[in-house]
Amino acid sequence: MFNLYLPQLNIQKNSVNIVDGMSAELISKNNSSDGTDILKRMTGITISDGKYAYVRGVGDRYNNTLLNGSNLPSTDPEKKSFSYDLFPASLIENVLTSKTFSPDKPADFTGGLVEINTIEFPSKFILNINVSSSYNSMTNFKNFVTYSGGNRDWLGYDDGTRSIPSSIKSEKVGAGFYTTEELQQIGLQFKNNWATQSSKAPINGDLKLNIGNKLEVGDKSVLGYIASFTYSNSDETKQIERNNYTFEGPRYLYNGYNYANHVSESALFNISYKSGQNHKISFKNIFDQNADNETTVYEGPYYYNPDYRKVTSLRYVSRSLFSSQLIGEHHFGLLNGLKIDWNLNYGVSKREEPDARRYVYTRDLYDSTQAYQFALDQSIATRFFSNLKDHNYGSSVDFTLKPFESAFLPNLKFGLNFDRKDRSFNARIFGFKNLPGGDFIYETNLMKESVDKIFAPENFGNRFIEVVEITRPSDSYHSDQKVFAAYLMTEFEPLQSLKVMTGFRFEKSIQKMKSDDLVNGLVDVTSTYNDFLPSVNLTYVLSNEINIRLAYSRTLARPEFRELAPFTYFDFVTSENVQGNPKLRRTLNTNYDFRFEIYPNAGELFAVSAFYKKFDSPIEEILLSSSGFEPTRSYENAKEAVNYGLEFELRKKLSFISQSLTNFSFVGNMSFIKSKIKLANQSGFQESERPLQGQADYIANLGLYYEDYLAGFSGAIIYNKVGQQIFSVGFANLGDIIEKPRDQVDMNISFKVISNFTLKLAVKDLFDQPYKFVQRTPDGDKTAEISKRGRTFSAGISYQF
Repeated sequence: MFNLYLPQLNIQKNSVNIVDGMSAELISKNNSSDGTDILKRMTGITISDGKYAYVRGVGDRYNNTLLNGSNLPSTDPEKKSFSYDLFPASLIENVLTSKTFSPDKPADFTGGLVEINTIEFPSKFILNINVSSSYNSMTNFKNFVTYSGGNRDWLGYDDGTRSIPSSIKSEKVGAGFYTTEELQQIGLQFKNNWATQSSKAPINGDLKLNIGNKLEVGDKSVLGYIASFTYSNSDETKQIERNNYTFEGPRYLYNGYNYANHVSESALFNISYKSGQNHKISFKNIFDQNADNETTVYEGPYYYNPDYRKVTSLRYVSRSLFSSQLIGEHHFGLLNGLKIDWNLNYGVSKREEPDARRYVYTRDLYDSTQAYQFALDQSIATRFFSNLKDHNYGSSVDFTLKPFESAFLPNLKFGLNFDRKDRSFNARIFGFKNLPGGDFIYETNLMKESVDKIFAPENFGNRFIEVVEITRPSDSYHSDQKVFAAYLMTEFEPLQSLKVMTGFRFEKSIQKMKSDDLVNGLVDVTSTYNDFLPSVNLTYVLSNEINIRLAYSRTLARPEFRELAPFTYFDFVTSENVQGNPKLRRTLNTNYDFRFEIYPNAGELFAVSAFYKKFDSPIEEILLSSSGFEPTRSYENAKEAVNYGLEFELRKKLSFISQSLTNFSFVGNMSFIKSKIKLANQSGFQESERPLQGQADYIANLGLYYEDYLAGFSGAIIYNKVGQQIFSVGFANLGDIIEKPRDQVDMNISFKVISNFTLKLAVKDLFDQPYKFVQRTPDGDKTAEISKRGRTFSAGISYQF
């Protein structure tokens, strides 16, 4: 008999606040590959840019992430965002999303607090090996364009092939600090690795290995451990149509392909010691290494210049995350049961983008017979290097005590928390220019040749090619944030069927950001906040199966480090100019929640939720006029914003229809969301009111599951669709870019071949609908981007010792 009994349904049912969850069992049945696959199946969550989560229609600024109860460092140089694709699904025990605030959690979230819990230790010895491969209809065994990389790319690391030349000093590369001979040597030290090459993409592969055990130590003590390793190497080809419009007409109309190799490896080691029933100490560690190696080629008319262009970009981005935690739980026979929990944690994330290259060939827009010519311009032919390192240090201690035996009298919980984030970001960008006074005829003819011939060693110096650094002092920064918190909360039952959780949290935060401005020199910004944040959660237990919940809370959102910078800097991730605003204030949010939930049987749930959120002084992007063609975005506290919606969730066995459907179960959720933000200062080309960026009108996740435990057979069909949302706010004379809905259907089956061997077959994105973005213009919506990625078929076999 199929029993989709999920342990976290008990957590949801008995929680003092409103939470949604997904267990390792359902994660496996969904064929989830990483954290983003998991989250997009959860109620009210959408995924932006393939890795960032929007909860209840609000973005990274208003959400937070905890790993085993500890804060995680950011993986983005400009945002608070955490890249959920770093986490392999096989290392996750469960994911819980708190929709309401309780004082024992960090207060800097409004949409949701995503809590990821990794596997701890098994109930017996396990050794599991899983090997799988996948085939994509657009990629594998098809032409795949790449370039000469490093010998360790297959491990997700650059081996130094892409490093900055050793002769480059800390001083900016240019005539002021370097001689002509030194500039020539630097140009020669850059590898001549601009050219692309084509081959057939091999089949994709994955490897997973888990080992663990629980050992009896003495009469009452247990030592448990789990170790896990995963490795994945896959190629992906995307066919891209990419356009951009001003209100005067098209800016460019490009078509091309993106070829990407994705490498991911992760390791987990957790060990726990449990002494009797009262004491447990755990040491939890996780490491993830992830790399994307991309080649993008596209061509089309560029009307602003005007000319016809062939654009090539080569990009390698590696990201890593290490988290280590020492966690303790202790129960004492004092005051009817005193519990002490403590946590010491350290985390570091790194993001490196070494030697990203971009170059362009152009010809006359209207003469297709004209030969293409290389654009030797320091702002077009570029090499970009950046690295981000984000450290997170934290500690907490929580006390729970029951001074009274009666459940009608209050229990108390209080604690202290310290969290520090320390971030450094460095970037350097180099361009190549044509020196005057050279051989004009030779140079003109050479510019029509392939890129590797243009950057041949003999062309550096001799009044021809010279390297120049175009980095600005403000492109690097150092930041630091400290948060000191204390809280007090109580739980009691004033009536037999009414549970009350109420309390407050106090947070003192200090944000510092240091950088250099070209005009004013050293810039040092410090912001301090003291916030008192109340919370009330009421649960009325109508029966053993029915809960009615009401919640009220105040939460906050702080400005990000770079948003406070009082100068203009260049955001290399989005290729945009950004002007910070040191006058930004943190946002205070008032949250109201209602939830009606029924747990008719084990593993079953029906829930209806309503929420309303009011934002006081929300931080929002605004658009500034620009003296040149490229606009500049900045940030400002808007007047106010509201966000409200309804959520539905159903988990139900289908045996009530017919006994023949005993092994079938349905799991689904839907969300309908609205929002409105009122901007304080807007220009004529901007709306005074609009939805929040990233807020989808609706979200639908539906899944039909089958499981026959006796036969060792299971299967699932999963459907996902997200309504349209503002992907990017319009720029100056450019309209908003809207992401359109698409239907995604995934299917998988799993069955035992012979004893201990299990075979799993899956297809992802069965319909293969294109990803489509449109841009608002006076002539109606125009296609901004269309990409097709193909269907992915996978097969895997696992052996359980």
